[in-house]
Amino acid sequence: MATIFDKAMTDEEARRALQENPEQLRGTHPDNREPEAGPVPIEQELRRADKLYGEAVNYAHSFMEDVRDGKPIDVNDAKPLVSELIDSIFRNDSAAAAISKLKSFDEYTYTHCINVSVLGVILGKKLGYSREQLELVGMAGMFHDVGKAIMPSHILNKPGKLTDEEMNVMRTHPLHGYKILKGQTDIPDEVIRGAVEHHEKHDGSGYPRGLKGDEISEIARLLAVVDVYDALTSKRVYKDPLPPGKVLAMMYKWRVTDFHPNIVEQFIKSLGVYPVGSFVHLSSGDHGVVTDHNPDNPLNPTVRVCFDSQMRGMFRQDVNLADDDKLKITDVINPNDHNVDVFRLIQ
Repeated sequence: MATIFDKAMTDEEARRALQENPEQLRGTHPDNREPEAGPVPIEQELRRADKLYGEAVNYAHSFMEDVRDGKPIDVNDAKPLVSELIDSIFRNDSAAAAISKLKSFDEYTYTHCINVSVLGVILGKKLGYSREQLELVGMAGMFHDVGKAIMPSHILNKPGKLTDEEMNVMRTHPLHGYKILKGQTDIPDEVIRGAVEHHEKHDGSGYPRGLKGDEISEIARLLAVVDVYDALTSKRVYKDPLPPGKVLAMMYKWRVTDFHPNIVEQFIKSLGVYPVGSFVHLSSGDHGVVTDHNPDNPLNPTVRVCFDSQMRGMFRQDVNLADDDKLKITDVINPNDHNVDVFRLIQ
């Protein structure tokens, strides 16, 4: 049996380790966390988060086009948007996380900028960052891939595996991002380092400079985690999205080599072992969608039961698995395999 510290464990063993060792994901809230501005129900915040997310994606499209056209980026334009995203996350971070993964937009390059910003703030909030620090994280996430704006489109949008030569070109995007941001005005150094270092790995095997450990900036370490999570859970031109729960298990397996110590565990705590929006199979045979996570009981979120064992629609019922000793999640299902619109189910 693989232990929770086994670097060589398979994805399934990592997932099993998370289930068998929930104490690894428990923890007290940081004392320096900024008080939340009154949590609101997820259904209520989804409406605001949905509108805000659309505005943010449009902004990402705008500044990436400006870069392609050789125009400067005015960082001040992004500040109000980042501030609104932070407000939404403090009202209900599950709503913001769900929007980032469940809404359908055509172009990954733009949605990825916003998803990394949102997920980065959620992780920063879990780590106890101040409002000022969260604003830097949000800005860094928004601009972290700006270097992709000048990548050749036939490489950026290739519907298949990149050749070694194409991959080498793609790996230059952090340095291009550095040059682009360094040439603008009023952009904090933390944002610039986030762009150039978000593909560095804790063991020194990343790029573009092969930094390791504490050589990597704090915000870049955080962005590295959410960047990988969003890339693997997003639909791309060459692959379908992986279920969030499966991706978290994969990242848990890589936590020792790729990421700063304990940051993956904190990320899992911030989203839950089964993030909101996960489509799951229950021990009863029924199917449902996770609508809320329990920070003190990460293996037992609240599930909205929607389908029976044959995927036939049924009367919807919200069940807090922490209060039900018999009902458990047995598997995470890809909703696309059953043509299920998860976003509609949680509204």
